[in-house]
Order: sequence, then C-alpha cells, then structure tokens
Amino acid sequence: MQEAPSNANENCVGPTSESAGKASACEGCPNQGACASGAFSSPEAIAKAEAEAQQLRHSLRNVQHVVLVISGKGGVGKSTVAAQLCHTLASQGYAVGLLDVDLCGPSAPRMVLGDDYVAQTVRHSGSGSWIPVYSSSNIAVMSISFLLSDHNQAVIWRGPRKNALIQQFLTEVDWTGETDGLDYLIVDTPPGTSDEHISTVQYLQKAQNIAGAIVVTTPEEVSLADVRKELSFCKKTSVPVLGVVENMGTFQARMNQLRFLSAHGSDCTEAILATLREKCPEVLDCLVASDFFAGTGGTERMCHDYVVPFWGRLPLDPDLLKSCEMGKSFTELFPEATASLALRDFVGRLVQSLPVEMHD
Repeated sequence: MQEAPSNANENCVGPTSESAGKASACEGCPNQGACASGAFSSPEAIAKAEAEAQQLRHSLRNVQHVVLVISGKGGVGKSTVAAQLCHTLASQGYAVGLLDVDLCGPSAPRMVLGDDYVAQTVRHSGSGSWIPVYSSSNIAVMSISFLLSDHNQAVIWRGPRKNALIQQFLTEVDWTGETDGLDYLIVDTPPGTSDEHISTVQYLQKAQNIAGAIVVTTPEEVSLADVRKELSFCKKTSVPVLGVVENMGTFQARMNQLRFLSAHGSDCTEAILATLREKCPEVLDCLVASDFFAGTGGTERMCHDYVVPFWGRLPLDPDLLKSCEMGKSFTELFPEATASLALRDFVGRLVQSLPVEMHD
C-alpha cells in the first residue's frame, strides 16, 4: 500500500485503498478529492511511487543503518547528541554520515566542522550527485547550510519546498566517499512532528531503510509531555525506538570552571580560587554537580510506560558545549568526563542494537 500523504488525516486508510476518499476518516482531509478520484491509485501514480522507492533504495544502497535523532521538544540537545554520536562512532573506526534535516535551524554543521563550516559548499560528482562535506575521512555531513550563500539568511519555506529538498538529500547525495559507504547515517531532525519529520520517515520507509530512532528529552514534565507525543508518532509510523536519552538534567563542572559571586552580586571568583589554591588545592580538581529540575525518574517512568529502552543521562558539561562549538569530539578531548562515559555507553548500545556487517 502506498503511504499516506504527509498532510493526511490521522486515521488515513491509505490512498490506494478501495475506500480512499470515501471512509469516515477521510472527512475534511485536504487529499479527499484526489483520493476519491483515484489520483493516487492509478497505474501511473503507482508506477511513479515505485520509481521513487527504487531511486531511494539505490541512493542508500551503501548505507547500512539509518538512525533518526528526534524529540517532540525543541532545545533539548538533539543536535548535540547527534553530532557527538557521530564523533564518537568515527573515533571508534566507523564510517558515519550526519544528515541535517532541520532546514530552518541547521546547527549540526558547526558541531562537526566548527567555524570551518561557513566556508564549505556542496560539490557535484561526475554523475551529478551531491558530494557531502567531510570533516575527516570517515565523517560526512550534508545540510542546507552548505547551500546558503549567507549563513544568517532565514529559510522561510512552505512544506512542499522543504519536502522536495529532503527528498533530494535522500536521493541525490553520494555517501560513498573513501570508506565505500557508511556504517551509520545519523539524521538530525527538527522538533516535533513537522513536515520535515513526516517526510523523512515516509521517504526512508519507501526505501525500507530506517533502522530506528534515538529520542532525546530533558527531565522536566513540560518536555516529557511533548516527547510522549513523539513516542506515539514512532509507534504509529512503525519506527523502532532504539533508546531514550535524558539530556541536561544535571550540571557538572570542575571547581575551577565556576564563577563565584558575593551576596551583593559582585564577582569574587579570583579571590575564592586563590584561597582554595592556598588552603586546599585538591578541591580544585573536584567535580561540582547540581540537578536542574526538581524530582527525578520521570524519563524512566515514561520509558517503562511506553516499553522503550532508557539509555541513560547525559549531563550538561561546559567542556561538552565547547567541544560542540569547536566541532570536536568530546570523548577524545575529555575521555574521563562523566559525559564521555555516557556517550560511549550510548554508542555501545547503538552498535549492539545495529551491528555493522563487515565486507571483504
């Protein structure tokens, strides 16, 4: 059965169903007239859909696993998680691609390439395919950012134009590179269940090449309420949830990274650090941690209720933020940090869930 259009009603019977355009679920759907007339079920429409599916399968033939990084909430750190998963996988020898489909807020390129991302543009191969930007021999990145002449330019596009670009990203990018393909293609998505979201899932399902999703949340109920909707979206669209990551629930930093203020708000950092260096220097090597949100365990309870794996917590670490700004691998720069241990654990779970087949 051909998949429902991205703007279809929730209980769509499918555009090729005998009751398409006539069922009660079709009432009010913008596609009702087209479905009822057989526009989606004609031999020409079916042939076109199959041709698109073949094109997608051909484009992704050398990608072993496609993994979405998603969340129903904005600002929870999807791009941070996506970029650092790429860095960590690459540091372990895997060939990785990062596809940024957050068309209105493409932040992933900076997190992989640092300041160099502004100088990067997409080139075409001899066959006309787009060649992604490589930050190293085994990390490839594709983003609308590389297509913009002005990186401060706002992308103000309606759904059809966004959908067309996402389809181009999935069908016209050559991921072969020096590694003869990718072990993992990580897809950084925008928040919620937007057009980009739905289109990406539907196109990948056409190619039968969607391994699963990593869901990112913060622990407060405002975020969890939206993430529950995302988990429902995954269930309805048959996208396996590989794991849920709780991000930024705890702040962690070394003592000497902190600023100290007096009761009146004046900065007394230098004086306090000088006293500590003199009186108890060993304290400066300690980690300071603080929970941002009252109450704990909400993410784990949500995972239990939806029967999805809870992967663990990624603390907010100033060095992690700096690594993202510089486009560097946090696990390589700060291998002993708590956040590095968490990221390596996430990668271990990912590789265990989706092992890479080795070819001769």
